[in-house]
Amino acid sequence: MQNWGKNRNGSIRFHCKFCGTSETRKRLDLSQKHKQDLFKKWLLGKLSLEEVADEHDVSIKTLNRWFSPFWDQEPTPKEVNISNQVLIIDGKYLERNATVLIATTTSEVVSWHFTQRENASSWMMFLLTLKYIPFAIVCDGQRGMLKAIKQRFSGLIIQRCQFHVMQYCLTKLTKHPESKPALEFRKLVLQISSIKTKDQFSFWIASYKNWYQTNRDFLKEKTYQENHLTPTGKKSWSYTHGRLHSANSHLQNALPNLFKYLLYKQIHNTSNFIEGAVNASIQEKLRFHRGLGLTKRRILIAQFLASKQH
Repeated sequence: MQNWGKNRNGSIRFHCKFCGTSETRKRLDLSQKHKQDLFKKWLLGKLSLEEVADEHDVSIKTLNRWFSPFWDQEPTPKEVNISNQVLIIDGKYLERNATVLIATTTSEVVSWHFTQRENASSWMMFLLTLKYIPFAIVCDGQRGMLKAIKQRFSGLIIQRCQFHVMQYCLTKLTKHPESKPALEFRKLVLQISSIKTKDQFSFWIASYKNWYQTNRDFLKEKTYQENHLTPTGKKSWSYTHGRLHSANSHLQNALPNLFKYLLYKQIHNTSNFIEGAVNASIQEKLRFHRGLGLTKRRILIAQFLASKQH
């Protein structure tokens, strides 16, 4: 074979002096790499399949044929050293029996794990894949998540996401509570995100304790149901101010881990990074490629998360 100029697209053409034929040698590995890069660009970009086909002067059918092998190739997380770093973790619900657990720092995605549901077992399985021990973990405080963290990383600093705690309490209270204790409690909850110093915290916690002592009996009030009995024959009851009682209990349970960021400046007080920079972007990609089955959505999510690793 001898060099025989170039064809229209600039590729070198070779000529056989014995049989008189000419051909362009193709690097199948480079061709496949180009198609894979194009697949990722389309999957994570903002162009539709039709626009990508027009841009590369091929049919949609051809693109689908090119992309077909890559729907079976799921990226796996790279190992990231998170020693002495603050880890942010969260679970994103996809559909029934389908959830992805995600861990990030404030600069990159650390790891992810697909599971059926978000519980202590799945979180433990995920945390066991992390080789290094972080300095602290910021999370929304899901019960199974907290149980797994304490078992996997005994004694680790945990910062509850203030946004999630406040959101839960405010939802329970509604925008316009009718009782005075509920109105006062709502004001206390709204002040949480503005606490930036230890002095501000001292003032707030004193106000909260004073509110609780003043309204302890109010919170304990019960309403008995005359026509409903328990299996043991006693009257059924519920807290008269159930929504306020629930909001206060949630806050009390979160308090030990709600203000760790005041002691360690590298800790954030919310998990907003993973909510906004990761989960919201995943949802945007899923919406853009709506109609994909669960298996392909899983590939899309894994490709996106892999693209956020250094």
